[in-house]
Amino acid sequence: MVQTGKTYDDSKRVGEMLGAMESARLFVLDALETCRFVFEKGLVSAYEATRKELKFLFKRFTVLDYVFGNLSLLGLLLCFTVFLSGFGLLGYQTVIWLQDGVWNAMPLMMVFSFLFDGTAFGAWMQNPDSWVGLHQVMEWLLINTPISLVLIVDGLILSAGMAAAIVFAVMVRRFQFKHKEQD
Repeated sequence: MVQTGKTYDDSKRVGEMLGAMESARLFVLDALETCRFVFEKGLVSAYEATRKELKFLFKRFTVLDYVFGNLSLLGLLLCFTVFLSGFGLLGYQTVIWLQDGVWNAMPLMMVFSFLFDGTAFGAWMQNPDSWVGLHQVMEWLLINTPISLVLIVDGLILSAGMAAAIVFAVMVRRFQFKHKEQD
């Protein structure tokens, strides 16, 4: 007994997969070509080419592209705000130290105590009855890690990730527009 419908569905799926793989291959080749251009021509030429490409893109962006682009930029701004707040907290601590001569330490334990006060996890941190080794590691980390360091590192990682996501999204849209013209 031959199932012609299933065979058709399988061949259709294989065709779709091959088409997606071809698009991915073309995207990677396009990205590599861009990198080659930057290395061969230098940053000044790449800057001029980028300006031309952005003009090309802005003419073709849809309202949805602008909405998601602005939301992405807002997310990047919020991530960068986390980064700057770490320096702000460090600056505050420095000003207090310059005035009083006493360093006002702000360990991560302050945030932990605020967030987990009255919970089972908070009670375990106060008086562990099991997993004592884990408790010692966590307590040491929470006491010795400054909040400002966590904000700076997390803000930097989040900002870099968000910026990379925005660049990737713009590259994908450019690829879509370029290959739409060629079809």
